[in-house]
Amino acid sequence: MERRTRSRIVLVVILLVVALVGSACGSNDPESWDEAGDDGNLFENFQKACNEANVEGGDIELTDAERAVYCECAFAELVEYYGGEVMENGQIADVVGAIEGRNFDAFKDLESNLRSDPEDIPSDIQAMLTGKGGCLEQAS
Repeated sequence: MERRTRSRIVLVVILLVVALVGSACGSNDPESWDEAGDDGNLFENFQKACNEANVEGGDIELTDAERAVYCECAFAELVEYYGGEVMENGQIADVVGAIEGRNFDAFKDLESNLRSDPEDIPSDIQAMLTGKGGCLEQAS
């Protein structure tokens, strides 16, 4: 399978997982990364959904080890891009002085936009996950 096609499929799947994570958080409607991570399940839910979405025999071909690396990288990159930080103990915290327009509210906007149009993936997010040095390359 052509790498670009593989990358696009992985990207779409992972961003749909982001939407899934957002819906899991929706019941208590967190206002920050601190609140989103308070229940302690955000990372685990993301990992589980990401791994299930990228199973062997699908349109993409990642080994178990590659999936684990890809999913962990994607989680950390998305959280950090949107003004959060994954601490060594697995807790998620807001970063003081996050770039305007790249905070938890912007993450929630992305999640909402992807629900409306899953194909409308911002180019910076696409590059972060599938571009040179991105998560897909790190996993391969």
